[in-house]
Amino acid sequence: MRTARDAATAPQLARDAAALRAAGGSPEEVQALREREVGGEAAARLAELDQRRAAWQARVDAYRHERLAIAADAALDAAERDAALEDLRARHFSGTELARIRALDRMQQASAGQ
Repeated sequence: MRTARDAATAPQLARDAAALRAAGGSPEEVQALREREVGGEAAARLAELDQRRAAWQARVDAYRHERLAIAADAALDAAERDAALEDLRARHFSGTELARIRALDRMQQASAGQ
């Protein structure tokens, strides 16, 4: 029963936490909100999820920064650029992450009209 209730309240809780952050709320305030709404254990799992998402985003940001440098390197021909990009992906990501970052790259290129 609790699992069903948590699933039903999750979208609203995510919106409330995002609004709190946008208003300058601290991580401790977000954690307190979550604990009130879903309890300590679930709030701890959500905090862990936040950390994993932040770590992923930091890796993606570092990768994208390096990817821009490769794209701007006029000394590389297309084949060398592709090889350098594959090497870069392999240094930053592994397993299913590689498929994920390739998909993100394709989506970014499509939205940029490339």
